[in-house]
Amino acid sequence: MGVRHPAAPACQIPAAATWDGPTLTRTRQAHAAALVAAVRHAAAAQALRVIEAEVLATRYRLRAIEDRWIPRLEQALADVTFALEEQELSDAARLRLAVSPQRRRRQTR
Repeated sequence: MGVRHPAAPACQIPAAATWDGPTLTRTRQAHAAALVAAVRHAAAAQALRVIEAEVLATRYRLRAIEDRWIPRLEQALADVTFALEEQELSDAARLRLAVSPQRRRRQTR
């Protein structure tokens, strides 16, 4: 749909403290994994919000086209078609009137 979102969201984990123990190391790894998952989730959620907004805007545009533009254009087409038909009828009538006197003259001679 042309929506921009991060392809590979990333986050920087702060450097480890100078005093590190086994528990702190495992906690830091779990925290880093949770933070990466949260960043990915946030990027995906933002992309979803953008797509949903675009879908809603497209729905509004489609409704405007179907409910307003198409009826207006169909009415304009009908008006133009009617005007053309009227013009063709009047041209044909003028031609018949213009040809009729010439035929009458030929017939009377």
